Amino acid sequence: MWNLRLSMILYGAIQMAEGLVMWLMPDRIYGYIGFQDFPTFMPIATNFVAYMLAVTGAALIAGGFFFIIGSLNPAKNVNAVRFAILWTALALTGQTYSLAKHYVTFGDIWWNLVVTAIFLLGFIVFFPWPWRRESYK
Repeated sequence: MWNLRLSMILYGAIQMAEGLVMWLMPDRIYGYIGFQDFPTFMPIATNFVAYMLAVTGAALIAGGFFFIIGSLNPAKNVNAVRFAILWTALALTGQTYSLAKHYVTFGDIWWNLVVTAIFLLGFIVFFPWPWRRESYK
């Protein structure tokens, strides 16, 4: 059970850290992700991108907080683990879709893609399946 707790706490902390950077420093997140420059072709577009990053950052902070709270007792909070699996699966799907549509290159997002895939695999492997829940108590 400690492996699921640890993975949920780590993933929650990563999500919260990414969310804080998106929220507080939207112009810097571009460089961290691997893009060259913050879009400055139109002031309205720049403000809108900053707004969307702030909203996305707030969602990441909330999700990360939920993962950490759910990690306190994953056998009892099975829905929190299911949500963590759904969250990482959707994140991985979105990243793969962006890669397939050539919105980004693999060099831009490889680290985030690999980390998300590792956590998704870990959540599925460590999931408290009904036949293993007795050993988690």
